Amino acid sequence: MINLKRRLYGWSTCSAEIYRACYEMFGGSVNVHPDVLDYATQKTGKKLAYYHKRVKGNVVAAYPVVDDKDIGINLWSRYPFSYDEVLFPLDKTKRFLLPESGNRISPLMKECLLNVNYTLARKKTICLVKETFSSRTHKNRRNEYRKFIAAGGECIDQTHFSVEELVDIYIRLFNNRFQNTVRCYGREELKDTITSLRHLMFGYVLFVAGEPSAFDLVFRAESSGMIYFDVPNGGVNPKHSALSTGSLLMWKNIESAKRYAEERNKIMHFSIGSLEAEWDYKRRWANVMKTGKVVI
Repeated sequence: MINLKRRLYGWSTCSAEIYRACYEMFGGSVNVHPDVLDYATQKTGKKLAYYHKRVKGNVVAAYPVVDDKDIGINLWSRYPFSYDEVLFPLDKTKRFLLPESGNRISPLMKECLLNVNYTLARKKTICLVKETFSSRTHKNRRNEYRKFIAAGGECIDQTHFSVEELVDIYIRLFNNRFQNTVRCYGREELKDTITSLRHLMFGYVLFVAGEPSAFDLVFRAESSGMIYFDVPNGGVNPKHSALSTGSLLMWKNIESAKRYAEERNKIMHFSIGSLEAEWDYKRRWANVMKTGKVVI
């Protein structure tokens, strides 16, 4: 049935090379990035297939399907790749019928997908960082940052650390934050992922008096006109809560991502995941939008 729908809706199989070229042209989320797809399927042995659509001979959209089920990599419980939103590469001037099932379709494709519902009985959400912040917000963050520096704080780019160091810092701060109420990714999986996909990593690590204080895993999926940043999760040291290091880290990473995109004249999308009742702080940073569900 699904293959019939694909044909009826005008989609056909394509090679990994065609998909990669389409991604480079239109961009997408981290969970459909070609390097992430290759890495995750090689590690798990899952089946990977690509589908594309052409208009007048030109590729205008493409998406990957894993195990003939999920669009993109849905392995968040084992590997640090978010699956709160799926944004696959497409020409936003065109309109499409999507033959796959799914209920986490990006709101950034809302005007393009004719058979995806974003309003009726939708609960799943995605938090996409606001394009601008008030002058008051910037002033407050600058004041907090000066206080942080005065207390012996340091903000160091993740590129200055080895893979082993990043893994140790992440696990330590994650467990400090959640106190073993949430399972952290396994050490070997983290080490292997960061080693293999280091070129996609982005962001800072905060220290206070030489002690790790806050670190979020941030992945950067870049294409010719867009950059998608994603934060699967992170950790903080509650010992430094008076310095608001979690908020400072978010601010520094967002500001750095904006500069990076502006310098390259590219559109930035920065995801900080879904919204749950206990994560209401995300509203400070992001617009909360509903993801879509394929209906026919």
